[in-house]
Order: sequence, then C-alpha cells, then structure tokens
Amino acid sequence: MEKRERVLASLYGMATGDALGVPSSFLTQNQIRSTWGWIDTFYPPAPGHIFHDGLKAGEYTDDTEQALALINAFYKSRKVVPMDVVEEILKWAERVKDKYRSPLGPSTERALKAIKAGASIYESGRYGNTNGSAMRISPIGLIHGLKDTSLDELVGDVYQTCIPTHNTTVCVSSAAAIAAAVCYALRGEEIGQILEKAVEASEIGRKYGYEIASGNVGKKTLFALDIVKKNASDPKAALSVLYDYFGGGDLAQDSIPLALALFALGRGSVREVNEYAVNLGGDCDTNAAMAGAIAGAYSGLSTVPPEWIRTVESVNNIDFNVYADRIFEIAENWSVWTPEGGEDA
Repeated sequence: MEKRERVLASLYGMATGDALGVPSSFLTQNQIRSTWGWIDTFYPPAPGHIFHDGLKAGEYTDDTEQALALINAFYKSRKVVPMDVVEEILKWAERVKDKYRSPLGPSTERALKAIKAGASIYESGRYGNTNGSAMRISPIGLIHGLKDTSLDELVGDVYQTCIPTHNTTVCVSSAAAIAAAVCYALRGEEIGQILEKAVEASEIGRKYGYEIASGNVGKKTLFALDIVKKNASDPKAALSVLYDYFGGGDLAQDSIPLALALFALGRGSVREVNEYAVNLGGDCDTNAAMAGAIAGAYSGLSTVPPEWIRTVESVNNIDFNVYADRIFEIAENWSVWTPEGGEDA
C-alpha cells in the first residue's frame, strides 16, 4: 500500500470519526442506544446540544479543524513554531466563533484567553489537562511517519505543538502516544507494535511540560488494552467495560488510553473503530477522531466507507487530497526540533 493512500485515509478516518460523533458526544451509552440504537451514519446534534448545537449532519468539529490548522502552521516554516500554531488556531477560532455553541475545548479556550490578555505562550498552557493536544496531533504523526526519525525526535516536535495550550506532562504524554501510533501505522507496523510505540512515546512525553496531578497515560493504556484482550470475542461487552472504567470523558489521562484501545478493538478498521468510538459515550467525536486517524494510517482507504467520505467532503466543502499533498510537501523539507534549541534537517 502506498503511503499517500495511508496519509489520505488517516485524514478521512479523523474527519469521519469526528463528524459521526457530533450527535452522541457527551451522552451516555444508554442515551445513545435509546436514541439511535447504533450510530453508523451521520446525524445532526439535538437542538440545545451542550457543545454542537448549530452543526449539520456530517459537519466535523474542532478536532479536525485544529488538525488542519496545524498543517497550515507547518506549511509556513516546515517545522513546529509554537507561535505559528497559536496564530492558526486563533484564525480558526475567529472564523467559527458563531458557527456552533462551543467550538473550543476547555484547556485551549483558557490558554487562548491568557495569550490574548498578554500571557507568554510558555505560561499559557501550564494548566492544560484535557485531550485537545492529542486530538489535533495526527499531522505530526504523518510527517514523522514519512521520515526516518526516532521517537525522541517525534516527541520533541509534539511538545512544541503543546506549549501554547497544553504545556503539561500529561498532555504532552497523551499527544505523543497518538502521534507515535499514527507514525508507526503509516510505516506499516502491526497493531501490537504500533501500540507498544504509543506507550513508549507517552513515557518520553512525560519529560516535557509542567507537572500537574494526573494518571500515567502509558499505564492506563495498558490497562485499557487488557480489557480489549479479555473481551475480544464480544466488542459490545468490551465497550461496556471500557465505559465503566474510563467513561469516555475529555481528560487526557482517560481519553487517550481509550482511543488507543478502540483502535485495537476495531482491529485497525476505520469503519469499526469509528463506530465503536461514537457508540461508546462520552467525548465521542474526539475519541473517534484520534482512533480513526490511527486506523486510516494503518489500513488505508479500503476500510473507509465511500459514502462517509462523500458526505464529509460535501458538507464541509473540503478536498482532503489537498491536505494530503501538503503533508508530503511539508515532510520533504521538515526540520526536527532538538532540546538544544536548534533543528536537524
């Protein structure tokens, strides 16, 4: 399978998962089942939805929008420049401020308000604890998946994207896990190896950022994967147990282990992974966006329903081929951040 197909499928996996999860986000498993039975297509959010009121069926949210903002930021300099990240996210936030009820996650909103008030970008993200840094990180995974870089180099670039809004050990750790999973999926590794690298990257990520009270992302991921292993013959039972332990919430320490477990449960199929994510409950759109991005990089276009692609591109008026091409352009001349303060070509 060509890497371009994997890159494009990763973008589709992210965007379709995001859009599928719009109506079910922050509902319980029971509420989802009683309303839809099983979500496998696009629905609009209910009027008055806590976050997504105002969106149409098939529209995606900040998960996809901020990932695209990162691609735009990287296109400027062919490396991670934290202020470029801020500028592109602020552009996006201004563009969608009246589009739906709550386009910004709590950590990102808090950080952007601090930056606008004059705070340093090296201080604005010191209280981040939610999944916003990980939901948008797949472009870093794709770029590094195209290059012969190490996990340490990947995690360093992840850290640079986290600084303005999620500059904490748990958020860097969680974003590193998702980026590494996307990277090694794109490189064609098997599911077990992909997940091992995700856990390893999460431990490297704990070296960066301000310490806040949180669980260990790597250890919680191993626990979630054990649940999947024990319930592999009954995916719906696995979803029930995962929900009981993790709840699907937006805290980085819970959301990222869950997304990685959903990737394993769906055996890397975009359709299965995204359907499991949006029917589990909790932060459905974000968990699906992360797990779907990994799944697309792993399995390619064969597991992305064509009708999902048509709907998402039509409703959002976007051609993801443009962004796939852009990722290849960026990767060709990418400079890796180093702790010494310079870049390696």
